[in-house]
Amino acid sequence: MRVMLLIIFAVMIHLLVVVVRWVAEHVTTGARSKTQKKSHSIITLTCSASVFALYFFAFGLILQEMNVSVTAYLASACVIGLALAFASQGIVQDVVMGVTIIFSDLLDVGDLVELAGQTGKVKKITMRYVEIENALRAIVFIPNRTINNVFR
Repeated sequence: MRVMLLIIFAVMIHLLVVVVRWVAEHVTTGARSKTQKKSHSIITLTCSASVFALYFFAFGLILQEMNVSVTAYLASACVIGLALAFASQGIVQDVVMGVTIIFSDLLDVGDLVELAGQTGKVKKITMRYVEIENALRAIVFIPNRTINNVFR
């Protein structure tokens, strides 16, 4: 009986995740203006964090029902999270700088800029890198963490 309840609980959590993703996709469809693109970024980040939290919570409850210590589960998650954070420092720096660039209106697509010694027109701004096209029409990907000064 307990196993059946756990399966039903897991299916309900998964359905909730599907609904959260569907709503996020439906809300952000057709984002064209600058404000809509920023909203799309916020909604995507919120959706990802919500999905992670739902799965993490559900897995913890399932382990608790199987008589596994929740304290051990949380401690293990903290140790694994710390190890991953140290291993992915560059990615984290890129994402934090990407969020800063997006929300501070530091750059816009179409701007002529000089970034990290490269001059060109901004083609794309993502959470990890800025894509510019230089004078030779070459596409250059500049990691966000390497952007110190922006010349417009």
